[in-house]
Amino acid sequence: MFSINKQVSKLADVFFPQVCANCHQRIADQKLWLCGSCHDRLSYLPDQICPKCGIPTEESVCPNCFENNYVFTRAVSVFSYEGSAKALVHALKYQGLRGIGDWFGNQMFRVLLHEQTLTDVDFVTAIPLHKVRKRERGFNQSELIARALASRIEKPFTDKALVRRHHTESQTQLNRYERRKNIIGAFKIGRLDPSGKSFLLIDDVFTTGATVNEATKTLLKAGVAKVFVMTACHGT
Repeated sequence: MFSINKQVSKLADVFFPQVCANCHQRIADQKLWLCGSCHDRLSYLPDQICPKCGIPTEESVCPNCFENNYVFTRAVSVFSYEGSAKALVHALKYQGLRGIGDWFGNQMFRVLLHEQTLTDVDFVTAIPLHKVRKRERGFNQSELIARALASRIEKPFTDKALVRRHHTESQTQLNRYERRKNIIGAFKIGRLDPSGKSFLLIDDVFTTGATVNEATKTLLKAGVAKVFVMTACHGT
């Protein structure tokens, strides 16, 4: 005899079929988020990356670091922001599929198994959304990822380290210069005294790094010892 919950789940499958976040074909288990084909086409970052900002490069001097004054200790990402990975980020942010945050957290944990210096921190935190945008969306996608990852690496998560000072324009359609200018002064320290502590700062996508760099500047000015950055995706 099926429980009421199982009956509801079966009806949901009929009226709201489980589909791949990328190609939108039916899949057997929504917790997988992608069909087998789209999962196989996930673009993991190559081994040759800048040891500072994490951008794929074979140059001895990273052109991205040369152009930007990054103040975080190191940044690491998992996927290139394209194809299936990009579709998952959009499904998380704009379709409200919050479980994808857990999925990204698990994928990031697998990378940290080989990057254990990034887990030598006091707190895990996330890039905060302004309260207006968080109310509109209903959640902070970076916080969902950060909470999942913090649980896996057994470190405390805090949302009290940083506060979004003002409601900035979306970075999505801005060029590099505009992104840096748009985010200046966007953050302030929250109720947690971060002085002397170390942080693993989480965001969904590293594009120019302007957002995570500005957040890191705010933390360092408050006396934070060091800030590592980790994002689900690295894009341009």
